[in-house]
Amino acid sequence: MNLDTLMQAAEAYPAWAMLLGLLAVGAGAALQSAVGFGFALVAAPVLLFIDPRLVPVPITVAALLVTAGNFVLDHRHADWRGLAWVGLGNVPGYLAGSLALTLLPVAHMALLFGGLTLSMVGLSISHLHFKPSPRWQLPMGALSAFSGVTTSMNGPPVALVYQHAPGPLVRGSLSAYFFISNLVLIGLFLGLGELDASALVAGTLLLPGVLLGLWVGRPLASWLDAGRTRRAVLWISAVSAVAVMLRYGAPVFR
Repeated sequence: MNLDTLMQAAEAYPAWAMLLGLLAVGAGAALQSAVGFGFALVAAPVLLFIDPRLVPVPITVAALLVTAGNFVLDHRHADWRGLAWVGLGNVPGYLAGSLALTLLPVAHMALLFGGLTLSMVGLSISHLHFKPSPRWQLPMGALSAFSGVTTSMNGPPVALVYQHAPGPLVRGSLSAYFFISNLVLIGLFLGLGELDASALVAGTLLLPGVLLGLWVGRPLASWLDAGRTRRAVLWISAVSAVAVMLRYGAPVFR
């Protein structure tokens, strides 16, 4: 890949589209850098509007840099033992998600995920104390994998497990989880032949927005660490659930 290739790919989009895409990616990267998740929630809808081919492979290329940057900065705070339980829960979740894709309409799965996530947010507000322990990490790991396979939104379940933890622990654990998840996705796309030259170039075009977001997200993280992390986790989880229900579940009501 050389500069001429990137310039030719960039010229395929109007200036407003490039600017809008970079701003959306930057905002998503800043949110994920500050809280630990939320990149796809912000960036994916805008990129789908600009060009559906930017999702899911090019955005995953950009997300790999987001998660790698956050992993480098925050991995020393990760709850590795807890993430092992989450990973164990991922296994049945991936299997169930793959099976559901062949048996159930995506709209029904989206409503299920959205309803469960909103229920968990509601229970959190009612003072049910989610703790980062195997009791919650196993089922939330399963739900995360299930929703990742079926709706590409796997952040809220794991984030809710760590909502009462200090901000650095939340970001460290989520950055490790998503970095590994993105490596798995990149490997999957390579195996399926989806990560071709055009997808790689498109993903590379998004990287300046990622760098901007990582730079902006650090000061925001310090602000959230002053007792605001849990509130941010609950709000982003709820918005993610509603976004998935509206994006995928709308056909059920038509």
